[in-house]
Amino acid sequence: MPYKHVVCGIYRIVNLATNVCYVGQSMNIHKRLAEHFRLLRYKKHPNTYLQRAYDKYGAHNFRGEIEVECGSHEEMDMLEGMFIRGEATFSSPAVYNIASFAKAPMRGKQHSAEVRERIRLGRRASTFDYSSEEYKKTLSDAQLARYRRDPKAFARLKFIVDNPEMSYAERGRRTGIATSSARKLAIKYAHLKGTF
Repeated sequence: MPYKHVVCGIYRIVNLATNVCYVGQSMNIHKRLAEHFRLLRYKKHPNTYLQRAYDKYGAHNFRGEIEVECGSHEEMDMLEGMFIRGEATFSSPAVYNIASFAKAPMRGKQHSAEVRERIRLGRRASTFDYSSEEYKKTLSDAQLARYRRDPKAFARLKFIVDNPEMSYAERGRRTGIATSSARKLAIKYAHLKGTF
């Protein structure tokens, strides 16, 4: 999935109920946060501390945030390590991290051909129906919930849905997003017009 703004740096996932967090680093924070939350939704996150907290407190109590934008791997490693060790702090302490170091273990590496083949076969063997209406509804509901948690994004969505007489380009200009994004939102959530 392409991201309009690629941000490199340190991020955190905050538990709003307990005010504690998980800290991480990524060359594309938006993509990495989306991956974290996808794994959490499907109860497949490798960090058991974070997964248990997510299951206990619910999705509505977790939010991903960009903390620091960085310009290099070395800077990300240094800053993430400082947050994990407690030498630098957030307003919420980082308690969900399992590792006590900040190095990204797969950075610059690739899986062997044998491992890639095992991954491919494992995915192919999956019986989960990604085209089912139930799965599509789950994704749609989760996306709408994310919009509702972000006042700016929710106001943008409301404007796009509630003004079908405007062109997609005009709605995109007024809300500061691309025409294609405005069109997708307008089509996907047209059934919600007047219900916000």
